[in-house]
Amino acid sequence: MNLLKDPFISTTQGKVSLKTILTSEHDYQLQYYFDETQLAMLQLLASLTTVLLKPTVVELKSYLQHGVTEQQYDEAIEKIATKWFEDDCFMQSTFPVEAKIADGPITKLISGIECGGSANALGLFSEVEQADAVCADCVHVLNYNLHMNIKGECFGPTGATGIRGGGAITTLVAGKNVKTTVLANTVAIDFFETFANLDEGAESRYMWDLPPSGDVYFAQKIGLERGLFALAYHINFPIEDKKCVCDVCGYSSEYTVTTFQRVKYTGSYGSTKNGRDAHAGWWLHPYTPRTEKEDGTYAVCARNQHWQSWQELTAYVVGKEVEKASVKPALIIDQYRKLLIGRLDLLVGGNIADQGSILGRVYDLYSMPSSLSKNVGRISGVVDAGLEQKERLSISFNKLFGIGYDKKFVGGIKEQAMQRFTANAQQIIQQILLDVDRKEAQALRQGAVEKLNQDAKKIFTAVQRKYQHDLPLFKALVKGEHVLYQPSNK
Repeated sequence: MNLLKDPFISTTQGKVSLKTILTSEHDYQLQYYFDETQLAMLQLLASLTTVLLKPTVVELKSYLQHGVTEQQYDEAIEKIATKWFEDDCFMQSTFPVEAKIADGPITKLISGIECGGSANALGLFSEVEQADAVCADCVHVLNYNLHMNIKGECFGPTGATGIRGGGAITTLVAGKNVKTTVLANTVAIDFFETFANLDEGAESRYMWDLPPSGDVYFAQKIGLERGLFALAYHINFPIEDKKCVCDVCGYSSEYTVTTFQRVKYTGSYGSTKNGRDAHAGWWLHPYTPRTEKEDGTYAVCARNQHWQSWQELTAYVVGKEVEKASVKPALIIDQYRKLLIGRLDLLVGGNIADQGSILGRVYDLYSMPSSLSKNVGRISGVVDAGLEQKERLSISFNKLFGIGYDKKFVGGIKEQAMQRFTANAQQIIQQILLDVDRKEAQALRQGAVEKLNQDAKKIFTAVQRKYQHDLPLFKALVKGEHVLYQPSNK
C-alpha cells in the first residue's frame, strides 16, 4: 500500500484514498473510535497534502475555492518520489546495527490506556483489550500520533520527546467537511519559509531516508517536509497474517498488528531542555501554538485535568502577552487569517499529560467570525467575560480562608466549585460563539456575561445551601456573594 495512491483512510463510507478525499465532492466522515486518533489523522492528511501539492499561498487559495482536480493530483504525484510512502517504509527508519530493540503492545500508541511501565503511569481506560489489535492501515496514523502527540514520559524511561514537544496542544482550522479541513491545514510553502528562518541548505529529505545524527537537531537545518514527519524513534511494526476487527477503525482486516519495535534516537530537538540548552531552536511546527520566553520557545500544553481550552482561546487565534512571555498562535492559524476563504472554524485538541500519565483529552470546536482579522474582538470579548466571571467566583470564596478552618478543607470547597464553573463555561462559550457572525461584539459579550454570571451564582448558591447549617462557613459565604452581583466591566 502507498499512502499517496491507495485507500487507507477509515470513513463511515469505507476505506478511501487521499486522492478520493481531495478530488471528490462526496462529504466523507472519518471513522476512528478515539478522538486523539481522529485528530492525528487530520494532521497526517494535511501534512501529506502539503508535501504532495507544495502549494504557494495563491495556489492554496485556489484549491480552497475550486478544489483539487484528479489531473492536478496526478500531476503532483508524478513530481515526487512515492517510494517513501510505501506502507513498509513510511516513517520507519532502519534500526542501527547492534541496537538494543525495545518492544511493546500496540496499545501504547493510543495514549490514555493504562499500560505504561513507569511508576506514575495512569490512563483514561483501564482495559488494555479496548485496543490491542489493529489493522495494517491504522498503523500509520498511530505511528504519526506517537511521534507528534504522545508525551515521551508516557513510555516511561524509554520514551523520547518529538519535534513538537511532549503533550503539545494542536490547533487546526475546521472546514465544512474533511476535504476543506485537510486543505485549510495544508501549509503554503512560501508562507512557511517567510517565518521559519531556515538555513539556505536546510535538509528536506525524510528522516526514514536520512535519519538525524549527533547530539542536537538544530531547527534551522530541518526543512518543511522533514519536519512535518520528524521522527523520535527507529520503529517497526510486525504484521501478523491473521484476521482481525480493528480496535481503532472497526473495519475487518486480513492482517493484524499487535506489537511494535523501537529504538530511541540519540539526539535532542529544541523541544527538550537539552536541546534548548544547546541552542537548538524550536522548529516552527505549523499546528502548534507556542510560548516564547527568554530561555527559549515552548509548545503550548494543557495545564492540568481541570483546564479548559476556552481560557486560552484568544491566544490561539491572535496571540497574547503574559508575564515575561508571549503566546503565539500556530502558524496554520496565521495562514488562515491571510487566506480567509469562507467560514472556517477552530479545532483545539490534545492530551492532558502529567509525567507518565494521561489525565484527560481536549477536543473542542469553536466558531470564528468570517472576517476574523476585523472581528477578532468578538471572540476576545466572550473569552474575557468568562475569565472575569471566573475571577469573581474565585474572589467570592476567599472569605472562607479567614474563619480559622483548615485551609485544605476550605480550599477543597473552593476548588470543586471553580472546576465546575470552568467546565460549564466551556459549553456556554462554545454555544455563544455560534452566533459570532450574527451578533455585534457588545451583544455577544453581554450575552456571555449574563449566562456565565448566572452559572457562577448558581454554583455559589449550591455551596451556600450545602453549608447552611455550618454557621461560620455560611456567614463567610454570605459576605463573599456580593462580588457576583457587582456590575460587569464594559
